[in-house]
Amino acid sequence: METLTREALNGLGLLAILAIVALGLGIVFGLMGVINLAHGEFVMIGAYVAWVVGDSGLSHWLALPAAAAVVGALGAAVEVTLIRRIYRQPELAILATFGLSIVLRQAVELLFTKDFRSVANPVPGATEAFGVLYPTYRYLLIVIALVVVAATLAAFTRSRLGLTVRAIVADRDLAESAGIRTRVANVAAFAIGAAAAGVAGALVAPLGAVEPNLGLAYLPGAFLVVIVGGFGRRWGVLTGAAILAALQTTVIHWFDTVAAQIASLALAVLVLQFRRTSVQGADA
Repeated sequence: METLTREALNGLGLLAILAIVALGLGIVFGLMGVINLAHGEFVMIGAYVAWVVGDSGLSHWLALPAAAAVVGALGAAVEVTLIRRIYRQPELAILATFGLSIVLRQAVELLFTKDFRSVANPVPGATEAFGVLYPTYRYLLIVIALVVVAATLAAFTRSRLGLTVRAIVADRDLAESAGIRTRVANVAAFAIGAAAAGVAGALVAPLGAVEPNLGLAYLPGAFLVVIVGGFGRRWGVLTGAAILAALQTTVIHWFDTVAAQIASLALAVLVLQFRRTSVQGADA
């Protein structure tokens, strides 16, 4: 029973991390149609913001809004200077954001070197729940991540900005003819997506080493979450994260992490094939 409880908590923690990392990617990819291969670097920069805040002697909890502000501002700048020039050109978007990811990693290496940095655990120790001792910070991470994801998704489904973005996605030309300021909405959506990645980076920073390649570990999982959860569907990020977390936790229990990654990729392929078949059947 204790083993099952611990694995359930590990699965819930994985769900929270996958969901918050995939949140920004889901906004940019699912709603705006841009494949942002630099999303992992936004997570990495958020982790470095957390390190800078901690190294300055400030509370780690200040790193969350600081990371959101810094990475959100970076995202807005990227949208204005790069992304808005390549809308409706997915091949260019892939190449441009891949190049951006390299530039951001190199810039971080110049500023902070390749040395591994560590962020102190703001809430050390463990808390007993359901008869199992589990790290207290991981409990807080689960709660904070799920609250951030739920609040952001609710805002995009209920707020004026969310309605505006979805109108642009449905028909950009019609939205512009109706007087919607598409450029403002795009930069706001991209900035929010980047800010979410920054918060994810600040949250996961105490869990491991902070270094320039940190974001590369999170990008594949984030894409899989968006694929499994659905492109731009309501609450798709949480759905995809829950499915993948359950799958990976189960496979790791019986096999290993490599098998879990293979199983996740196989699931994504099956989901894409099923959607393709469904679309073809509807068109027939």
